[in-house]
Amino acid sequence: MSDQVLSALEQFFLRWQCDGEARRGLPLCEWEADWRSPCELDEPKEGRVAWRPVQRTEPADFTALSEALELTLHPAALALFGHWFSRPIPCSYKGLRIELILPWNEADLDLLRENLIGHLLMLRKLKRAPSLFIATTRNEMTLISLDNESGQIWLEWLDSGRRLVLAPSLPAFLARLETLPQ
Repeated sequence: MSDQVLSALEQFFLRWQCDGEARRGLPLCEWEADWRSPCELDEPKEGRVAWRPVQRTEPADFTALSEALELTLHPAALALFGHWFSRPIPCSYKGLRIELILPWNEADLDLLRENLIGHLLMLRKLKRAPSLFIATTRNEMTLISLDNESGQIWLEWLDSGRRLVLAPSLPAFLARLETLPQ
């Protein structure tokens, strides 16, 4: 499963880079001296820096998170969050505008882990099936989530607990993402 996720993610990044760079060149983001990333390509100019998603040399370790929650995390989520650094990537899925969540640097990965713990604890308290958010939507009460048991991708309403299956798997979801201008 993780090889399929990594391949689908790499293909999405290639589509995103080709589409975006052909339209407007390398993506730029605000440069922060104390929030550096291996994604940064050049020295900053006028407070902005060019960047691209970059594959990690070693996969991130989620053992402590799994042990703390006494929950085995779905391999697709580990592959998504543990192998790349990137800014959130604007894209769409069947017309729904989303931002795919990935960590920018090691400190951001720590924040992501903390947010995943909070999300999973909230779901546990509400007696809902565990899911791992993978993308945001324009509505702060809806997320794109990976079902931790089946690996399905859901549109999840946090306020009501309603869930709509979007894709049977993360690779299928990534294959259907459409790039958007940044």
